[in-house]
Amino acid sequence: MNGDGELAEVPAALAEALAQLPADFRAMLPTNSEGQPQVEIVRALYRHEWTEPGQMRWIEVRELSADEWDEAIAAHRDIYRFTRGLDGFPSFAWGDLRNAREELLRQLREQPRPNEWMPQIIEYRIINYSTALKLYHEYVTAQVNRTGDDNLKAQVAAAFSRVYDRSFGYRIIYSMRNAFQHGVRGLVSLRMTARLAEGSNARPESEASAYLEKDVFAASRANAAVRRDVRESDEEIELFQLGEDAFAEVQALHACLSPLLHPAAPIAARLLVQYIAELSGERPHFHEYVRGLPTRGILGTTSLDRNGFDYVARQAGKRVDYEEGAPTDALAALPTYPSSASPD
Repeated sequence: MNGDGELAEVPAALAEALAQLPADFRAMLPTNSEGQPQVEIVRALYRHEWTEPGQMRWIEVRELSADEWDEAIAAHRDIYRFTRGLDGFPSFAWGDLRNAREELLRQLREQPRPNEWMPQIIEYRIINYSTALKLYHEYVTAQVNRTGDDNLKAQVAAAFSRVYDRSFGYRIIYSMRNAFQHGVRGLVSLRMTARLAEGSNARPESEASAYLEKDVFAASRANAAVRRDVRESDEEIELFQLGEDAFAEVQALHACLSPLLHPAAPIAARLLVQYIAELSGERPHFHEYVRGLPTRGILGTTSLDRNGFDYVARQAGKRVDYEEGAPTDALAALPTYPSSASPD
């Protein structure tokens, strides 16, 4: 329970709302020594339980001190910075591209020909993915530069250089942004094999590949060294496979860089896992509400999302399970592709 010294005067907006209450409700409000309405801001740890499908009941576990509340909210902020930062963009961009390919395959299996806009969607997703890799590089570099740590800057620059030098897939996808940016089109060509007619003895498998048009890329304004690599390559360059190779490189790179970029995240996880343990493994919720109103006024609720909860649990050596399946890794979240058959 908060002491009398922690009672908060009703802010102007709340006072205006109180003025609209019926007289008998206003009479129920606590007042200060001058007879003015006064309410108490309460911050508490909550859990919830499902009473029936679609209906949830909140259960207050205990009230938190001001220090406990501030530390918990700061810990959530640190976890969100880790799981929701711009350094997660390659994950979503690769997920979009991969899901677009799956949608194309679905259409090839289920209808005579794919929707006419699918080639444009694939090209757009590749542009998005290439831009996301560039954004990741620039974002991480900017974050490191803000530290003013020259040794750290050198470490990060060297890590990116190693990935760029060893991964042909990363170099190609990363460099395509330059060509797209300067208006080059026709960089991507799709090759599709639709399912065979019903009754055919052949295996009814659909395939879809996206190939880089090497001559078009070589004539673009992309990185000169990469254009030379493309010209000298004797093999066709399949972008779906190279995209997967590039993402694997980014995942490995992120695993090395994230402790440098988000040093507060593991500390925040250790704090929040104490609340998870207090609730016997449940996800904790932190409510701020107004005590004193006839109807409790919720000022805000702070909770971990699935990626955050999963990250905190993994830091404690635990695994989170959900009825509808475990969440993916923070850097491997695959958004649902909004197809005509499955609207988002």
